[in-house]
Amino acid sequence: MAKVEFMSDHGEMLGDHGVYLKGPHFYEAAIHVPLIVAGPGIARGRESAALVELTDLAPALLDAAGLERHPGMQGRSLWPLLAGDAPLDNFRDDIYCEFYNALSGHKEPQAHATCVRTAQHKLAVYHGLGAGELYDLALDPGETVNRWDDPAYAGVKSEMLIRLYDRMAQTVDPLPPRVAPW
Repeated sequence: MAKVEFMSDHGEMLGDHGVYLKGPHFYEAAIHVPLIVAGPGIARGRESAALVELTDLAPALLDAAGLERHPGMQGRSLWPLLAGDAPLDNFRDDIYCEFYNALSGHKEPQAHATCVRTAQHKLAVYHGLGAGELYDLALDPGETVNRWDDPAYAGVKSEMLIRLYDRMAQTVDPLPPRVAPW
């Protein structure tokens, strides 16, 4: 039996939040995409709302095939979750998204934006503009009240900024491997 995967690299806004198509937007319509996997060794009939990233898929496929990962590959293998060997409710504490001037329509300023999302909060930073968005997804799942400048969310904003900076640092190319002691 062959392995089957259905996924999307991003969603389309289609008018959500007054935005059409794709771009430097991190609303749920753009980043919450489907992932369906079926095949040998994959537990059937399981659904999960756990936070995962598409970078987690390639290591899972290599694990499923019993193949070694390239040392520069990033992402965590979803294989334990797919095989039924891990709990369905938690895989990652957060997910990270980035948009680094990927479309030609953004001239001045160029669009450089990053986002981190936890189960409860989402923070997006528009780099070089001093602007961002912070949403409490538990209270505002439609992402309609931006808490970026809300003093009541200053602690959450600080925590999410640190989380974002950590995730940005973790995306640095791990190659070439260090061979010298310094």
